[in-house]
Amino acid sequence: MKSSLSEVKVDRRKKQFKHIRRLSSIFALPAILIQLIFGWFPILTAFIIAFQKFYIFRTPPFVGLDNFKFFLSHNPLTSVVFRNTLYYTVLSLGLVFLIPIFVAIFLLEMKKSIIRIMMILWFIPVASMAGIIIWKWFYNPQYGLFNGILVSLGFPSLRWLDDPRLAMFCLVLPGLIMYGPGLIYIATLQSIPEELYEAAELEGVDFWGKIWYISLPRMRPIMAMMLILAVIGNLQVFTQPYVMTGGGPNFATYTVVMYVFDLAFREMAFGKATALAIILFFIIMTLVIIQRKYFKENIDV
Repeated sequence: MKSSLSEVKVDRRKKQFKHIRRLSSIFALPAILIQLIFGWFPILTAFIIAFQKFYIFRTPPFVGLDNFKFFLSHNPLTSVVFRNTLYYTVLSLGLVFLIPIFVAIFLLEMKKSIIRIMMILWFIPVASMAGIIIWKWFYNPQYGLFNGILVSLGFPSLRWLDDPRLAMFCLVLPGLIMYGPGLIYIATLQSIPEELYEAAELEGVDFWGKIWYISLPRMRPIMAMMLILAVIGNLQVFTQPYVMTGGGPNFATYTVVMYVFDLAFREMAFGKATALAIILFFIIMTLVIIQRKYFKENIDV
């Protein structure tokens, strides 16, 4: 009798499990279809177009690796755009990624009222495009805010976006103001138990030691995630240089994605544009794999 009851319970659990799995599949189906249609299908299509001299209204001929050879064989513009993109990424990581980490750490040592003010400022919604246009006017050599400040202080005015040596730095600087990763770091720091800092103080650990042995290790998983997002976003930068400089002066801010855009929508060379996008895709994937392999996310307790 007991064995029959146990078999009934087992059968009932199996039916419940099948029912739950069926419902899970039904709920997951729309997300899977969206991912296939808007995610994997464009990627597969891109890999096909990259090997063709693509035309919209007629059958594209197959050209093999010619589109890739165009960029990999002595194309001076290719080296320029990759060098500019790498330079922008390094500058952006130095300013927008590293500085907010230490700003958040030092900010928590201040009064709570100052912390609230900074968090409110970071929460203020700023339209990205509007902000970029405002910064472009700030950089105006004739009647921009920055030159007005310099002249009022007795310094000579600068060309800002018209100077090839300053243009890239001028593109990166707004990201430090308009983008607030410090808010994420502050939330992470506030989740660290105070007992760890108190125990460190009892052991005679100074302020810098607490940062090195407690704060930074506890922030490591968030820093790893933010680093991946920063690398991917910076290597695909388009809006800032397109709006503020148009790639100038003298191609000083001309990036890879801008080159892809011009090839596709100005020269109608969709095959070459897709091939360049795939090259950038593999570079980003390689950097992400390296980062995931060598940047540890675990917390050393």
